[in-house]
Amino acid sequence: MNRTPAQSLEVTLEQLVQPVLGEKGIELVELNISGNARRYVLRFFVDRPDGISVGECAQLSRELADVLDTHDPIDTSYTLEVSSPGLTRPIKTRKDFERASGKAIRVITRSGHDHVGKLIDVSDEAIELEVEGETMSVVLTNITKANLHFQI
Repeated sequence: MNRTPAQSLEVTLEQLVQPVLGEKGIELVELNISGNARRYVLRFFVDRPDGISVGECAQLSRELADVLDTHDPIDTSYTLEVSSPGLTRPIKTRKDFERASGKAIRVITRSGHDHVGKLIDVSDEAIELEVEGETMSVVLTNITKANLHFQI
């Protein structure tokens, strides 16, 4: 499989930061690379099961900067950002759905239906939601958008 330069950089960055994240029990939820050949913006969205604080993100940012400075995988200048994906983070991958198991989520399907319910099961093909006491199945390929849901 041929990768674009951005995809190759993403793989390289993930491989470099995984040991630091792993020893702290922190998961890389998403890596976003933007910018251009003169200056990149590297956004690492990280989390752990019991959450992550702003202070931990700041400390992790310093540690990841040291790793990137040591290995120098980018031949141009860059800005490094480390943060939590947020309370209403998007749910995109099976791993994201598994992480959200037991929590309230909002799912929008291709047909435009909007469902809010407790995520009770995840399989390779579908998720099961408990909505108003009823269990419903939603095929993953029919989901256009999903995120954690919090009522105010």
